[in-house]
Amino acid sequence: MLFIDKNNNIKLTRGDTAVINLTVMNEVTGEPYEITDMDRVVLTVKTGTLARSVTFQKALRNGRFIIRPSDTETLEFGTYRYDVELTTPAGDVYTIIPPARFEVAEEVTTND
Repeated sequence: MLFIDKNNNIKLTRGDTAVINLTVMNEVTGEPYEITDMDRVVLTVKTGTLARSVTFQKALRNGRFIIRPSDTETLEFGTYRYDVELTTPAGDVYTIIPPARFEVAEEVTTND
């Protein structure tokens, strides 16, 4: 199960596949920002905003992030933090989703 609320908080059942589509809006013009192959957009999950190590990271491909079962299947149930950052070819960096909750929800069925 994947659920994303209006504040971009994510709840995902541990070990599930999730496809998250991303649309970026230009803050100045209000128009959609056209993400190119030269842009780098990443979703980063950590145990907390001050954590030094990355729990997992996904790059945007074709306008979406794909979280695979292997990304979460060994994680402890609980709340992590994530953000999404865009780096342009010019080296400009924009946090397009500021730190939000990433909850790894309980599961009953496992593939052990």
